[in-house]
Amino acid sequence: MRTRAIILKKQNTNEYDQLVTCYTEEFGKVTAVAKSVLKPSSIQAMHLDIFNLVDFELLNGRATPIITGAQAEKTHPNLKNNLACLAVGYFFAETADKLFFEYQKDGEIWNFLSSLIEKLDARPVDMNEFLKSEQVEFFNILGYAPNLDECTFCSAKIDGRLTTYSIEARGGICQDCFLRGQRGIILKNGDWQSPIVLGSLFEGLVEKKLHSLSFINQVVEVQAAFGKQFSSRKIVS
Repeated sequence: MRTRAIILKKQNTNEYDQLVTCYTEEFGKVTAVAKSVLKPSSIQAMHLDIFNLVDFELLNGRATPIITGAQAEKTHPNLKNNLACLAVGYFFAETADKLFFEYQKDGEIWNFLSSLIEKLDARPVDMNEFLKSEQVEFFNILGYAPNLDECTFCSAKIDGRLTTYSIEARGGICQDCFLRGQRGIILKNGDWQSPIVLGSLFEGLVEKKLHSLSFINQVVEVQAAFGKQFSSRKIVS
């Protein structure tokens, strides 16, 4: 089976092998073994770098497919040489790895990830706005969005007088429930596309902590001190 793939994650296994998690054009998410890739003489090692667009063959293994004949089509050097671009790339790579099941092909997801890597390689000028727009686009493709029409706690219709979002309940809160003590984040004009809400939505979606969000915050602090590709405020809390 031959396919194209975007490399999302690599893990060492055995003495010289690596488990490579990728999103393929033909099969969706796949985890396969790259044999002997950690040996100094390995030809495949440089081709199977994270965020590379790669063409390879998958052979049947005992438990896991085996990658052979890997050839990088694009290596995206600008992305890899920019800390902010790497942080955003790792966020979507981690999300895809934790969210998708294996061998579930989705053309829209493939197109989104391919386009995302290309945009990051071009180094967006405003990384805050870029991250936000890509997160929202990803939610639209997946068909997920917070329900801000109905209160999570009492099921009453939210009339827009005061809209808040509960991180714990992962839904909207009406004014009455909020004033009675239910904790939530006040959404300006009902806008759920704030950094803290988006981060919470993604963690709620995968039902796990996303370590890449902490990495983004660390990059924000570095950029605030030495440059301004991100703004000085944190992406998430």
